[in-house]
Amino acid sequence: MTQLTIEELSSRLEEGVRAVFSSDSYRQYLNAMSRFHHYSYSNTLLILTQKPDASYVAGFRTWNDSFNRRIRKGEKAIRILRPLLCRTENEEEEETKRLSGFAVCSVFDISQTEGDEIPLSLSRILDCHVEDYQMFINALIMVSPVPVAFQERMHAYGCFYPLENRIEIRAGLPNAQTIKTMIHEIAHAVLHRHDRDSSRTARSRREIEAESVAYIVSTHYGIDTSSYSFGYIASWSKDKDLPALKASLQTIQQAAAHLISLLDCVLYPQAAN
Repeated sequence: MTQLTIEELSSRLEEGVRAVFSSDSYRQYLNAMSRFHHYSYSNTLLILTQKPDASYVAGFRTWNDSFNRRIRKGEKAIRILRPLLCRTENEEEEETKRLSGFAVCSVFDISQTEGDEIPLSLSRILDCHVEDYQMFINALIMVSPVPVAFQERMHAYGCFYPLENRIEIRAGLPNAQTIKTMIHEIAHAVLHRHDRDSSRTARSRREIEAESVAYIVSTHYGIDTSSYSFGYIASWSKDKDLPALKASLQTIQQAAAHLISLLDCVLYPQAAN
């Protein structure tokens, strides 16, 4: 691939960062991130802009060798960016890897392939509905970096207390609301434990990051939280420059991927082994 192709993808990425903060686009982006949590925020955007209905993507060789599926004739590849790592040695003669650039690579969605049936583990990723409510609650408590307690009398649905490093959740909420609120507050604990900026801008950013992570993780496990106010989430991006928007999208992607990986290990220990 030529350098021009990489530049075109980079330009598309920057346009996507700004466009994604319109109300409907942000909803689509978070839905895509719930499906592609193991991809960077940049590649999630590139997948979304090229094939909005994609549900699971992989490279040509992965489809062939790992799943025994073939790319249908005439299907158009989805272009994403692959990091190029070079091996170096430090002063202690230990080998390390350093990012030296990016290359364009091709992936295909499962809908563009045909062949063997999808393995059970992949089906769970594509269409996962958590049926055991208490099991999910227990898993969230296990992965939370701070203690979680349920309280009968609370004005808010939940609260993270950074100075005390603890979370409180209002008891008696509907199941989906309880799970969403727990994920929201755990996201605060993961991302904002040491953030003491009390400005309105910082508080807004923290709430939007936590809600976005909660939406991604909930959606990944089949819990419908689509009633969230995406218009409010979009409004924070006004007057923000591109680096600030990128930084928040990257923060959201990394935190959501981290929580999904931890939860998968607790909920599906056999698949993790």
